[in-house]
Amino acid sequence: MKKVTEEQKTERKPRPKASEVVTKWVMRALDTGVEALRAEYRSLARYTLPEVTYEAFKANHEAGRNRCVDFSITKKALYQDVPCQDQHRVVLTWPGAPCDYIHANYVGTPVSEKRFICTQGPLDGTIVEFWMMVLQEESQTIVMLCNCIETGKYKCSEYWPNQVGMTKTYAGIDITNLQVRPMSPEEQTVIVSVLFVKYTKPDGTPDQREVRHYQWTDWPDRGVPPCKLTSMELLSRIRGTTKPIIVHCSAGIGRTGTIVAIEYILERMQAGVECAAMNDLLRELRNQRAYTIQNDLQYLFIHRVMLCYFLERHKQRYEAILTEENQAKYKKFVDDYNQATGTNN
Repeated sequence: MKKVTEEQKTERKPRPKASEVVTKWVMRALDTGVEALRAEYRSLARYTLPEVTYEAFKANHEAGRNRCVDFSITKKALYQDVPCQDQHRVVLTWPGAPCDYIHANYVGTPVSEKRFICTQGPLDGTIVEFWMMVLQEESQTIVMLCNCIETGKYKCSEYWPNQVGMTKTYAGIDITNLQVRPMSPEEQTVIVSVLFVKYTKPDGTPDQREVRHYQWTDWPDRGVPPCKLTSMELLSRIRGTTKPIIVHCSAGIGRTGTIVAIEYILERMQAGVECAAMNDLLRELRNQRAYTIQNDLQYLFIHRVMLCYFLERHKQRYEAILTEENQAKYKKFVDDYNQATGTNN
């Protein structure tokens, strides 16, 4: 009889149920607490893929295809541009593209290796490349997590028609706004635009498609929005697509990485894949998009939203977690979170 190795035995073990994965994740968050989570993030603040390279980014920098922003990566206030790593970068192959470069990376989840495209907010000079990427990747959904102007500073070009009936044209790509509405009566700060896109396919034939554009308008740069589970509502509306979901803010790492991380965790939980060690998940995300999740407050926000989702919205399902001791831990977590972020959620 063929001997079964310990490694093979491990491989054959069934995956835990989603509820078990959730419980383990929640308990780690509660037991770790806010200050230790902040320290955990700071220990990884400079982490990048060990073999990371930025050749395409550097080659296109002088051409003005990268956004220059101050990005603090140490307590000594060292600043540098936010780079786009070569690994997992989106390569433009659409006919007529000025080059094959756009500041964008694929980020995979258990659903798909190209579940998300994390990208910087389009500049005036990169709007054409942005829409070519939308068409090339057959994306049906764009999530914008910033405003074009924030606190008097330019953050993103107005690359889409934001009023009903308005049409914008870029390199023969016509985008018309068919509808503008809030995401829901309860979520007025996320604006949904239904965009009708007419274009010519690579084979020369005309085509058209619908793209939904979601703009979250009250998420401050480098900060956190109110904890109203807006992120969960947004994700529930977009996760049905099988095409890459394009997500951007300004630099495409902070707010963008935060919302992508929440869905990444949820999909791992649904698949019964271990995900309690958030420091490992941060590394996995940064292996695909450099400097994903920009600061410790965004790291905390991920935990706050997930805890609220499981311990408040789905309180009955996970009531076994809410012992008297754990309720006290959760209250302390919320209080410490509010103090750290200057919010009252």
